[in-house]
Amino acid sequence: MRLYLVRHGQTEANVDGVFCGSSDVALNSLGVSQTQHVAQQLISVPLDAIIHTDLARSRMTAEAIAKGRDTTLQVQPLLREMCFGEWELRHHRDLLAAGAPGYDLWCQDWQAAQVPQGESFVAFTQRIRQAMRQLYLMPPESRLAIVAHEGSLSLMLAMMLKLAPADMWRFPFKQGCVSEIELTNGSCVIQRLNDSGIL
Repeated sequence: MRLYLVRHGQTEANVDGVFCGSSDVALNSLGVSQTQHVAQQLISVPLDAIIHTDLARSRMTAEAIAKGRDTTLQVQPLLREMCFGEWELRHHRDLLAAGAPGYDLWCQDWQAAQVPQGESFVAFTQRIRQAMRQLYLMPPESRLAIVAHEGSLSLMLAMMLKLAPADMWRFPFKQGCVSEIELTNGSCVIQRLNDSGIL
């Protein structure tokens, strides 16, 4: 199985540096350009399916890749970013200054703390594991583009490499890039990581 992992294009929430998980924000102008660049990088790659989340930023990126192809678009909400509940679209500096409930605890131990009205890291991990189980049910020779979010892609890659979930931070996914992963006989090989296609 060959996976082409793509983080959605840039949004204003990314520019502002705020928590953005379940908030449904659209791409900005640079984000739209990034989707077109990624689509061009993948233009010669045959894809059996393009899997994306149900959020606009992921869908818009997937649609750019799908343009001109006779390829199935599949929605997979399980690959959403972690939900930040009451902290959605707020900056960490504002949360700290406001003494937001639970934020100190989360900063001390983000793996165990619960985000108010949001998702714990444990729950997020379980959700991504469920998405991966569904992915592994697909034919082993599949070539799939997976368009999702930095957290979900990073966590998924750490799991594929049989690392601890917390090791997800070793794999930051950049926008406007393609990462290529080969899954063979239970092993995971990174062929490309954050390839911008620009020498």
